[in-house]
Amino acid sequence: MDNLLFTAPVGSLPEANSTAYELLSILSDGNKHARDHLCNELGGGFRAYLQQLTGEYYQHWLIHSEQGEYNGKKQAFYWLDENHFSCDWEQDKDARTIARKQYKDRSYYGSKNAVKRLQQAEQEKAEADREYEQRIESKKPTED
Repeated sequence: MDNLLFTAPVGSLPEANSTAYELLSILSDGNKHARDHLCNELGGGFRAYLQQLTGEYYQHWLIHSEQGEYNGKKQAFYWLDENHFSCDWEQDKDARTIARKQYKDRSYYGSKNAVKRLQQAEQEKAEADREYEQRIESKKPTED
């Protein structure tokens, strides 16, 4: 963890007693860690802490993932980018720039897909409203 501290920008390290810090500490050994292993070490899910580390909250740590096998199960493996270990300010900034781009790409495409989904949801709701009107509302007795 010491070599991460040397080049990490102010505000990029979680508080020492937090789960996000514990996750970063585990990843700071430079090895790949299976999802189940991380869950066991952290006492449960870690997705929120992973998102904090890779997102704006802790200034975009570059954490890679790939699918692999652990204890006979397919699952994701996670590891910290080697540029964070370089003790070189510029390489650390490069890793954070890559992580920020990935983060913003996910945000952009998620937003773009949400707009598409909204249009589809509007059409589906209009169809459901029409069917409800025809099948349910039309059967209700009218007040005279």
